[in-house]
Amino acid sequence: MNYRETVEYILSIPLFAQKIGTENLASLLERLGNPQDKSKVIHIAGTNGKGSTAKALATILMHAGFHVGLFTSPHLVSINERIRYDDEMISDEDFTWAFEQVRKKFIVHPSFFEVMFAMAAVYYEKKQPDYVIYETGMGGRLDATNVVRPELCIITSVGLDHMEYLGDTIAKIAGEKAGIIKPSVPVVYFKRDAVSSGIIETCAKELDSAVTAVEKSNYIINEIDDKTIDFSFHNRYYNYDHLRIPKTSLYQVENTCLAVASFDILMQIRDMEYEKNAGADVRIEQAVRSGLLDFSWEGRMEEIAPDLFVDGAHNPEAVECYCRTLRTLYTKKKKILVFAAVKDKDYDTMIRDLTEELSFEKIIVTSVDNKRKAPVALIADRFRKYTGHAVEAYEDIAEAMNAAIRYKEQITDSAVYCVGSLYLVGEVKRWLSGIKEQSANMEEYHDKL
Repeated sequence: MNYRETVEYILSIPLFAQKIGTENLASLLERLGNPQDKSKVIHIAGTNGKGSTAKALATILMHAGFHVGLFTSPHLVSINERIRYDDEMISDEDFTWAFEQVRKKFIVHPSFFEVMFAMAAVYYEKKQPDYVIYETGMGGRLDATNVVRPELCIITSVGLDHMEYLGDTIAKIAGEKAGIIKPSVPVVYFKRDAVSSGIIETCAKELDSAVTAVEKSNYIINEIDDKTIDFSFHNRYYNYDHLRIPKTSLYQVENTCLAVASFDILMQIRDMEYEKNAGADVRIEQAVRSGLLDFSWEGRMEEIAPDLFVDGAHNPEAVECYCRTLRTLYTKKKKILVFAAVKDKDYDTMIRDLTEELSFEKIIVTSVDNKRKAPVALIADRFRKYTGHAVEAYEDIAEAMNAAIRYKEQITDSAVYCVGSLYLVGEVKRWLSGIKEQSANMEEYHDKL
């Protein structure tokens, strides 16, 4: 199969493959020679911030001179986004090659996510990075990625999401996330509440795993200027004053603190394995500082065109952080909202929080091209329930975005904010790519925006 045929086949897998669990996946990986065991692995789970924390850690590691594989989900535009090496997406040729290696070993057909994970593992065996960061797809205990043997486990903020699969309480969900913890493997986690932290700490203690908690009291935001957020972070290994990240969102301070703490522990592990070189502490701090300044992650308060922002917040906790960011960092522009959600999310709470915490000049709701999409009419009714504003509803994403851009042109000092689903982020990006392709030159492109 060529690349296009390979992608079409993989995307069709959910139509006929059954979830086979980690036992049969482990058997598939064994037939492949257990490629997932050929590099040092960092395993990351959590409700929100997994991808951002993983990308921040990967960026710091690269600035420290390491080669890094990064496996994340979902993808926004191209399926190749899921498998990266040194911040470059897997090429079409390597994607096709990796799938052929995995397909040769099929006995029972794996699920979509298991195929992608196995492809990542064989690709990283070929590339031989110093570290591979694997992000769970959902949960942790039963996730396909939980066959890895990590050097470090990271658990980001735990909240209510995927409750039909992981449980309907923070305690149950935290237990699933803590399922990635392995005996004597250090754990870094974000301490959001007493319930989830208690479960993570107990699990780590039972498995004799050293645990490091990162909490809000560990960091302070010093200054926010036009381009960066300046913050200080103190953990049990280092005291970092005046770290800087690009000015995108407040929630990335939390995620980058987790990444810094994780990097410090990885370097502590290396010091135990190798004789520490002179000047190592200085190089570590330089890697942290330069890596954070270079950090970015698609679909998280990303400005994809002038005054057009997309964010993948898709549950109440994430929307709460999103609202706090807009109230603090994005106060100069009048806000035009474009919202879409999938039906198995708590979109009622998300909509309530958005309308209570923020003021919008216009509210536009739309749909995503996914079988899980929430009905547009139902979403519009929820907005009308919580706000006196008129709400416009469009089934077609292009119509919704064209309306939003028209309003942006009419309303002085305004910006468009798209939120509610990572699927929405991907579709807005594809819509924008279509505008760019249709535009004869950049002047016409900017006129349309």
